[in-house]
Amino acid sequence: MKKIVMFEGGVETLAYFSKQMAEQFVKMGYAVFFYNLKDEKGSAKRLRKFIKPGETVMITFNFQGLEKEDGVYSEKSGYVWDEYKIPCYNIAADHPYYYDNRLHDLPKGYHHISIDRKQEAYFLKYYPEYQSFGFLPLAGTGLDGALEVPYEKRDIDVIMTGNYTPPSFFEQHINWINDEYAAFYRGIIEELLEKTDQTVEEAALRHCEREMGEVAPDDFRLVMHKMIFIDLYVRNYWRGMVIKTLAEAGITVDVIGKGWEELECSAMQNVRIHPQTDSLTCLEQLSHAKISVNVMPWFKDGAHDRVFNSILNGAVCVSDTSRYLSEELKEGEGVSYYDLKHLEQLPVKVKDLLADEKQMRDIAMRGVEKTAEKHTWAQRAIELEEKIRVY
Repeated sequence: MKKIVMFEGGVETLAYFSKQMAEQFVKMGYAVFFYNLKDEKGSAKRLRKFIKPGETVMITFNFQGLEKEDGVYSEKSGYVWDEYKIPCYNIAADHPYYYDNRLHDLPKGYHHISIDRKQEAYFLKYYPEYQSFGFLPLAGTGLDGALEVPYEKRDIDVIMTGNYTPPSFFEQHINWINDEYAAFYRGIIEELLEKTDQTVEEAALRHCEREMGEVAPDDFRLVMHKMIFIDLYVRNYWRGMVIKTLAEAGITVDVIGKGWEELECSAMQNVRIHPQTDSLTCLEQLSHAKISVNVMPWFKDGAHDRVFNSILNGAVCVSDTSRYLSEELKEGEGVSYYDLKHLEQLPVKVKDLLADEKQMRDIAMRGVEKTAEKHTWAQRAIELEEKIRVY
């Protein structure tokens, strides 16, 4: 298999990840074709000229090319991937319950790749009809010259890259049926805010079984898909609380993304808001930052690209943790971990770091070697290619 089909023209970050991997695939001798989702007609013609049965695989993120798009699917003949017997490897960058409505009527050669080990376990249990292709965590990208920027010339003390949605937005979803359901949803949310080490599905299953007894797998799949808003509520709640806690402690935080003007904070003068931008600009901003704050998007046994991006561009990543992250990066190896349940300690940690630029530089550099060796998109391309070749 010496040909790979990938995608661009959809979600910008996913195209960026794909292009980082593609650079490595090309170095390994593969021809890579990028199907442009904004030019399906033109791409479809070029796609058919590119692919060769038995020599081509498709690698995508978040079901791009697997949603019956006009250029790759027709009612008469189905998917082009089935027509040419092309295996499809889909890296799902969110939990499987986000995709329940997409995990139907997929090509015969569909392989599901999870970015979190608990998400992989969920997929194996609730989607046994599909082939799980294991665990492949997200990765990072370092810009040329970023590590050479001295800390005294980095003009951003603390940065957070990511959008924000206020918890009040999700009230419409909590109350969408009736008061009884609203109380049920709030019970799950309250438990997750109190017990921050558990996944949404673990808490939800407990509450469902308490209310209804044993829940059939197919029913639970549907229940979880309808409760995506709980995951979004919890991750945005903590994202807001982290920035609010830092700002109200007198720490200036630069935030890049949509929605931050809606943060309820008594010290918004300490929150410098920058508009949502592309992946490259975020990396450039990280190379000008001393500390990059991360709040994990409820991946309890995986990683987020924000962690690795921060380290590879010379910023200390101050983050909550996960089982996988704590295995890969020990305290002081590019990261400094905080506990969501003890946010009062977070400003102290950040101020101590900012007071000692040598310490920050040492922490960042201790993480760079390990991250550059194990957690870049080039490395993920190598890992995936080995699995595909063996398979």
